[in-house]
Amino acid sequence: MKITGTNITLLAVPLRRPIRTSFHNFSHAYTVFVQMHTDTGLTGMGWCFAFEERKAAALALLAEDLAALYVGRDPRAVGDNHAVAWKDMNFLGHAGASMIALSGIDTACWELAALAADVPLYRHLGGAATRVQTYASSALWLDRSIDALTAEALDLMADGHRAMKVRVGQADFMADVERVRHVREAVGPDITLMVDANQAWPESVAIRAGREFEALDVFWLEEPVFYTDIEGCARIAAALDMRVATGETSYGSAAMKQHLDARAADVLMPDLQRMGGITDYLNTCALCAAYEQPVSSHLFTEASAHVLAAQPHALMLEHMEWWEELFTDPLVVEEGAVVMPEGPGLGLTLAPDALRKFAV
Repeated sequence: MKITGTNITLLAVPLRRPIRTSFHNFSHAYTVFVQMHTDTGLTGMGWCFAFEERKAAALALLAEDLAALYVGRDPRAVGDNHAVAWKDMNFLGHAGASMIALSGIDTACWELAALAADVPLYRHLGGAATRVQTYASSALWLDRSIDALTAEALDLMADGHRAMKVRVGQADFMADVERVRHVREAVGPDITLMVDANQAWPESVAIRAGREFEALDVFWLEEPVFYTDIEGCARIAAALDMRVATGETSYGSAAMKQHLDARAADVLMPDLQRMGGITDYLNTCALCAAYEQPVSSHLFTEASAHVLAAQPHALMLEHMEWWEELFTDPLVVEEGAVVMPEGPGLGLTLAPDALRKFAV
């Protein structure tokens, strides 16, 4: 089995509603969609993205460059293929755009390996869990009014979610506390609530806000400070009884080890594209297991679900709807868990008109 070529398509996937956090304001996920072909007729999929078209176009060029290294190679030799790309990336470095571009290629290669074995990817990775606990992350944004927040929270419950995340990070953190209080009152005590500050606060404010959130039984406080402030995040985690989650903005398992060594958080949440794909995501999962720390995910629900389903220490999968329109069979949520697809590979079917519909 040999890789014969790769098609890379730049897509502008519209979000159902524009999104605003303390750090972002955007309406599309500009997606670099990878289709890796073989001489057996099998095709693997992967993707990465940026919030601006020109940045995504740059990622597409990098992905094309890396994909050329895979031609003629056996996709089932995922580790060897990744090592070739890793060596090639040395000049640009193993972070930033080169790492993101690799992620779509590496994910497509992993899907091909599972397709060749005719099993779901999570089973190819050694997993047995047919459901993965998840939390809704596509709603409850910072620009929503309190009435809109509570209405969205109730809609998420109706859709089968039993956990959900509220964005916070305003300069007046007590205004965020009040918003979360209204959501808690609307959903009741049995729903798991998380909050995400998107790196908005200084350390002292994050600690004060965290203590207020603890009184509302918030499950975790996510990215309270700028992502490079590992020591500050560790002090926040030590000061609070509630969980602190971080890691989504850091690149590769080497950066994750820095978080683990510093005890910077209670939960690490690797981002698939900043891991450079599934290969190094698995390395991070192994590190978390060695440090006896749970692992979660960031974005890329469709692929991340397979990784977490193969991890006994997985805590929670982020459920984000951004790419659902690309597929005819999006993941199903039942009673707070994603039901793992049993088809081979990612278990997804690309919608017939998706690439044409969203092509830039």
